[in-house]
Amino acid sequence: MLTTGQLAAHATVSEKAVRLYADRGLLTARRDPSSGHRLFEDAQADRLRLVCLLRSLDLSLAEIEGVLDGGARVADFDAVWSARRSDAARVDVAGEYVRGVLAGDVVLPSGLVVEDREVSERVVLRVEGEAALPQMATVLPELTGRLFAALTAADVPLAGPPYVEHRSRATETSPARLAVCAPVDRAMRPPAGMQVVLDPAHHEAFVALRQAQADDQRLLVVVHDHLSAGRRTSRVGPNRETYLPAFGTGADGVVMDVAVPVSIVEQRGRPS
Repeated sequence: MLTTGQLAAHATVSEKAVRLYADRGLLTARRDPSSGHRLFEDAQADRLRLVCLLRSLDLSLAEIEGVLDGGARVADFDAVWSARRSDAARVDVAGEYVRGVLAGDVVLPSGLVVEDREVSERVVLRVEGEAALPQMATVLPELTGRLFAALTAADVPLAGPPYVEHRSRATETSPARLAVCAPVDRAMRPPAGMQVVLDPAHHEAFVALRQAQADDQRLLVVVHDHLSAGRRTSRVGPNRETYLPAFGTGADGVVMDVAVPVSIVEQRGRPS
């Protein structure tokens, strides 16, 4: 049996780290009945070695637990490591865009293009909220669910895909002001906390995205920045994300787009 200090010395880590791993269930110990101190079987030294190796690759404790206790260690590690490599590739894409901005040679990542469309005047039901980047995945569905519940209760159908207006820029720690909007086919009495507003006729410059692109927060930031910078003098409203019916279904095609509203007069004057 090994004490916490002996196990820490064996793996060249701190005793605090050993206690943390034990508290998280990554290491198994029993308490000495007389002293109350943790005691570890010798086999835990080998497990601690694996924990330390996986931590050296910056895997989270939850990811390490999944790899060690998932029942298929190699396959589970490959899945985690593949996701890390994909994330690194996404960081590279965003990094190259930022480098281009600094160099004054700004282009969208490969495969993305800016298109234009005309949007007719429409009535929308709107609910507002706030979210930093880490909260987007929970706040947006919650706000959208409230909208859909209100439309169902009023028996008012959607007249087009819902969209989200980004009224300020979100970061990892700073929340953005959001408005989730649902186009409707007629005016209705809005529930408390919601508004019915008119979305005037306008043109939009937009970038269409597939699901993997839509799920990449860094890429979304890049696209929003590119559209905002390119239409700075002609924009007539906040950037918006439109969610098509295929969003979240696994469909192999366009599932959403990022757009910036621009004035119809200015758009007609742009060279083709």
